[in-house]
Amino acid sequence: MQGIDVAGQDGRVDWTAVKNSGKTFAFVKATEGASVKDPAFARHWPTMKAAGIIRGAYHFFHPRTSDPVVQAQEFLKTIGKLEPGDLPPVLDIEVTDNVNDPKFIINAAKQWLVVVEKALLQQTGKPIKPIIYTYPGFWEGLGNPTGFAEYQLWIAHYDQPQPTVPSTWQGEYLIHQFREDVSGVPGVSGKADLNRFKDLQPGDSGLRVKNLQQQLTAIGLYTGAIDGKFSSAVKDAVISFQSSKGLQADGIVGIKTWLSLLWI
Repeated sequence: MQGIDVAGQDGRVDWTAVKNSGKTFAFVKATEGASVKDPAFARHWPTMKAAGIIRGAYHFFHPRTSDPVVQAQEFLKTIGKLEPGDLPPVLDIEVTDNVNDPKFIINAAKQWLVVVEKALLQQTGKPIKPIIYTYPGFWEGLGNPTGFAEYQLWIAHYDQPQPTVPSTWQGEYLIHQFREDVSGVPGVSGKADLNRFKDLQPGDSGLRVKNLQQQLTAIGLYTGAIDGKFSSAVKDAVISFQSSKGLQADGIVGIKTWLSLLWI
């Protein structure tokens, strides 16, 4: 499934036209640092939902120029309470602010994540973790830090069928931003970036499949091994879940099934 992401400078967006063009989901910029609010966010956020677009919000992170806790608080204040079916918030980590110490950047990012994750649990009662957005080269420049694999990855790697994934995530990612600054996207008067959600399906393996098995086990639909392998038994459990939620019962975990499991 494909989606887009935009920021205020990308112009006005007709979200109904975006939806009608086949785009399923979209991210919009909410905040940057501790004081910058995207001027279009307040307009985008409700109209995305009204148009039937699966919506998500991101924060452009500055590790040095602003306190990460304040940045997190301002982001949370700007987006308000998440609603069932919304995508988890995103921490966009792609600048150093001329900080030469990777540990400083890593620790600042962890502070933001802790504040937002705690707030999400309080708001929703569910252990929803933020998503991390970054570039392969940038993350590798930080030394491929550990302690982030529990957060889903939105990776930016352009004009490639498959992205390079930093070793922190052991080859796994949730969303691939595969084109940037694209003109002529239906419904977007300026430019937008193009993204693709990575489905899970039979034959896949890894941490995301293991998490899926744990979710299906918790709701009583799967009784097999938690081994990270997308077996026929996992497929049957996914189909049962999809049928119960009125989703396309194909046994493939696309973005709608993934979100339904996240919000259950």
